[in-house]
Amino acid sequence: MDLVQTINETVNMLLRRIPVWGPIAVLGVVASIFYAFSLPRLYETTAVIQIGNSKLSDQVGSQNAGASLSQYLRKIEQRIMARDNLLEIIAKHKLFQDGPSMSPSDQVLALRQATRIEQLTDPGQAWRPDAAPSALTITVRMGDPELAAVIANDFVNRVLVQNRSERQQLANRALRFFESEEKRIGAEIDQLDAEIASFKRKNAASLPSALSTQQEKLVALEAALLEVEQQIVELNNSKEKLRKDDLAKQLLLAEDQRQLIEGRRREIQNALDNAPKVEKDFNLLQRKLTQLEDQFSVISKNRAEAEISQILETGQQSGLLSVLETALVPEHPVSPNRKKIVVIGGIVSLLVAGGLVLLLELLNPVIRTSAQLERQLKIMPVVAIPVVKTPRDSFLRRLRLAVLATTDALGVRQFSQFVKSRIRS
Repeated sequence: MDLVQTINETVNMLLRRIPVWGPIAVLGVVASIFYAFSLPRLYETTAVIQIGNSKLSDQVGSQNAGASLSQYLRKIEQRIMARDNLLEIIAKHKLFQDGPSMSPSDQVLALRQATRIEQLTDPGQAWRPDAAPSALTITVRMGDPELAAVIANDFVNRVLVQNRSERQQLANRALRFFESEEKRIGAEIDQLDAEIASFKRKNAASLPSALSTQQEKLVALEAALLEVEQQIVELNNSKEKLRKDDLAKQLLLAEDQRQLIEGRRREIQNALDNAPKVEKDFNLLQRKLTQLEDQFSVISKNRAEAEISQILETGQQSGLLSVLETALVPEHPVSPNRKKIVVIGGIVSLLVAGGLVLLLELLNPVIRTSAQLERQLKIMPVVAIPVVKTPRDSFLRRLRLAVLATTDALGVRQFSQFVKSRIRS
């Protein structure tokens, strides 16, 4: 390629080889156009489902399902894209009837590839692992624009129906759970109340509320015991003044009073001694009762919320999912990009044609100008005599170049030699 080093030489080479690269470029562009228009056109449409904030339903759902909103939506998506559901959609809309015969598995796979369900999250909260999605998009791509819109809206309706069914089940399950827990906790509270009442009857004298009264009784018994003992001492000192029978009766009566007072005093003292243990046991029972009452209060509140949620779900007023945008019939296809295919095909054709021209120049390195002669042989020509060509010579030369280029490109060497000999003759 030392013979072609300047722009003028390149232009002259391309002009000489127009019969070679021109048809190739034209055929490449035409083939690209035919190929681009032979590809099936695909239309894409998208429906948007807005995810609302249903506080009561979300609480019920999270407490029973144990999953986040994103996991809940993925669960619905899995059910919508299940094999049986897709086969039902295919049969309902008579999909894949016009094309080549496909097995049910291939039809399901084709519909899954044509459908895309995505969750949209606020970009400002995308970094949070617990970020809740704000919308759900359903995109369908098919060759028929009207059918694509119908399929997308069908998916939207099925998502809404599945959501209502799922949330009604969650609400009913939550209500049953809270009702059973309320009964269980209520029974435990009744049993504990009876146990506390029995404990109070059994340890009434040692309860914290009775300690002050017991202390007052103990002081009074101490004073009464002191009086009885003084009375006994006085009776013993007055033996000479009283008759023996009267003295014995009075001493016996005073001794009985003293024993009675001491017995009562021991009972009260034992009750006071047991007061710390009784107080500890009583406080334990009270704490258990408080815990059960707190649980009962929380469960009663949740049961009320579950009842409200059930009413909302039954009346379809929960508002968790709502259609923000229905799928419209697309006006323009999204693929194939025919302009891009034609441009790429034209560029490839030109590259192939250019490569063929360079190959022919390498196979036939002819010195055509004085500049090439001086550059190749290091000899400065004195005179350059132009070639005078008749119209017939020009026509024959173009014909020869075209035939040679075609035969060389096809690799038919014998036919090329035969044509060369015929042209020279």
